[in-house]
Amino acid sequence: MTLLARLAAAAGLACVLAAPAFAQNSSTALNGQLNWGDVAADINVVTRDGARSGVAAATAAGNSVSGSNANGGLDAESDQTNSGATFAYANLQGGDVRDATVIATAQANALQAQTTNGPLNLRASQTADGGDVLASARASVRNGQTLSAVASSASNNAATAADHGDLTVALKQDASNSSYAVTDVDACCVSQTVAGASSAINAYGSASTTSTVDASYTQTSTGAQSQATADVYQYQGYNVTAASTAAANSATVSNEWGYAQIRGRQSSSTDVAADTRVTLGQWSQGTASVSAYGVGNATLATNVGSDMVLDVSQLNTGGVDANAKFDAQNGNGGDVVVASTAIGNAVTGYVCSQCGDAALNATVNQTNGGNITSTGSISVNGAGAVYGSASAIGNSATFISTRRNN
Repeated sequence: MTLLARLAAAAGLACVLAAPAFAQNSSTALNGQLNWGDVAADINVVTRDGARSGVAAATAAGNSVSGSNANGGLDAESDQTNSGATFAYANLQGGDVRDATVIATAQANALQAQTTNGPLNLRASQTADGGDVLASARASVRNGQTLSAVASSASNNAATAADHGDLTVALKQDASNSSYAVTDVDACCVSQTVAGASSAINAYGSASTTSTVDASYTQTSTGAQSQATADVYQYQGYNVTAASTAAANSATVSNEWGYAQIRGRQSSSTDVAADTRVTLGQWSQGTASVSAYGVGNATLATNVGSDMVLDVSQLNTGGVDANAKFDAQNGNGGDVVVASTAIGNAVTGYVCSQCGDAALNATVNQTNGGNITSTGSISVNGAGAVYGSASAIGNSATFISTRRNN
């Protein structure tokens, strides 16, 4: 898997659009983008019967910039402001579809920067001060083998990566709008179903290897809501996975084989809600996994092979709500896992040493003034194993230092 692919998987949040504002072979790039208008992508795919595969994908971005140097360094500055609304609608309707896929991605501001065999120096600002961001993925089919529906939305999203080069980042993200991700699945009989919804106001993800990291980020969210909803209804299901993730501010920084210094400032007054619901009529010998995760401010920092200094301050005054629900009329021996987690502020710092000692030096300040609520429910007849958990935490800080086994 490529470095950018790993970065996209860790950040969790949707792909970042490519645009030509950063030249591929340039060592210096300056980008300025201002969008006042609304941006909307809408795709409706109808296949009446007997399709081998059906795909509906919609992607919308107010401002998007991408830059990379495949064999050298990149010095870049970028300023993005989006004052319009951003919508992405993807809808798939069909009869019998063997493999059905629905993807909706909406971002007000999107940035991506990467280097290989050279340093990345980036100063960037992202501002979303206008309309809301909405990603909607809907699937309605009769029968199928696999069905995947995913919606992801973000007001500001930035991603950086460096391979065999130092990484220096100064990022500022401000948003006063709302972000919504909605996934809806309605089917008769599908063997493998995956439904996901992810919403973030400000998101930053970074991955680097053989790199010295100096990353600082400031994220401020003052909008009304960050909401992710995943809803699955099937008459008959076998293996079903449904998950919703909602955050106001989120940062994930991972590094390997180099010293890392990370400084984060996160502030949110935004209400956060993650809601996942699965309803099955008949459920046969499969596994159902239902989860909802909501967090006001989140930072995950990891380093393998060397020391890491972590300095994070978090303030959350918005409410955080997570709800996960599973209903099945007839379980017929299937297993079900339901997990609901709501956190005001969360920090995780992890250091792993390949040989010798690697130290983690962390300073974390967390203040939560919002109401944190986590709920879950399971109702099923004839299930095999049933597991349910609900966790509500105001402030959470976890520090881990381990040594990798040779």
